Amino acid sequence: MTHIEVILPIFNEVKNIPLLLERLDKVQKELNEQALLTYLFINDGSEDGSRELLNQLHFLRKDIRVIHLLHNFGHGPALACGVEHFKGNIAIFMDADLQDPPEAIPEMFEAWKKGAKTVVAERASRSENNKLLFNTFYYLLHKVAPTLPPVDFGTHCLLDVSVINRIRTLKEKTRYFPGLVGFASPKVEAIPVHRLKRVEGNSRVGLKGLIHLAITAFLSFSSMPVRFVSILGLLASVTALISGTVIVAIKLFTSLAIPGWASMMSALAFGSGIQLLCLGIIGEYIARIYDEVKERPLYLVETLLENGPHRSLSLENSDLMPKVLRF
Repeated sequence: MTHIEVILPIFNEVKNIPLLLERLDKVQKELNEQALLTYLFINDGSEDGSRELLNQLHFLRKDIRVIHLLHNFGHGPALACGVEHFKGNIAIFMDADLQDPPEAIPEMFEAWKKGAKTVVAERASRSENNKLLFNTFYYLLHKVAPTLPPVDFGTHCLLDVSVINRIRTLKEKTRYFPGLVGFASPKVEAIPVHRLKRVEGNSRVGLKGLIHLAITAFLSFSSMPVRFVSILGLLASVTALISGTVIVAIKLFTSLAIPGWASMMSALAFGSGIQLLCLGIIGEYIARIYDEVKERPLYLVETLLENGPHRSLSLENSDLMPKVLRF
């Protein structure tokens, strides 16, 4: 029987975990004897009772493993932890906020049975705000990073164990997960899904987090920003040369030269702004180089709750969570 492990990064999802498990258990029933679902929860420093709930679930259910990270390291490191600790034939990555529909798993599994090694949930439509920002981001990203698959997806995907093993060989610290998936996959197959609104709580990734994610994606998979700096510097030099020539010509051959400092200060301010922009872009690359050479681990594990020897994996272990734990 095919073993599917669902990898779920968790940060303050105490209200969403019971709803998510209920829907995942329905997926297990739909898959019936074709595959066995187990769950790996990565608790990324939750402070809302998610830790205690996950400990109870691990004690009561035999299909759940839990990893408690030392503190909050971020969504990317939590996914990296899931990659490193995955066990099974197929990994399903998804967020626990119910924006990624668990009901897409059977369709992903059918694609895998037909030979697909990577199946992603393409966001055909969204119920979220900022749709224009997301669409603009993906459009620009695919323009400057042609090696990435032309698919709008985030975390929700199915990866064969062969793809997982390739991702494990990638040791970079600054990670854009969809980019790594595309890099490690011979081909990416997409199934369209509707991206839902978050059911409970607030998103862990606000506008600041989305901007950081966008910068990481651009810098990790494209050298275009540095090329932009070079082109900008060249254009500024050409503009300065032309302007200087015109100013000298006006001074020597006409009486139109007006003494004053406005034009000089404007040119100085423009040149200074260009220099600061270029230094900022280069600084972003240098900061990421610094993160790489420090060789700090992406995350630190505080507690690992494995399935003990008395917890055999079988379909009978996939019972619905006891009602007493429903929040």
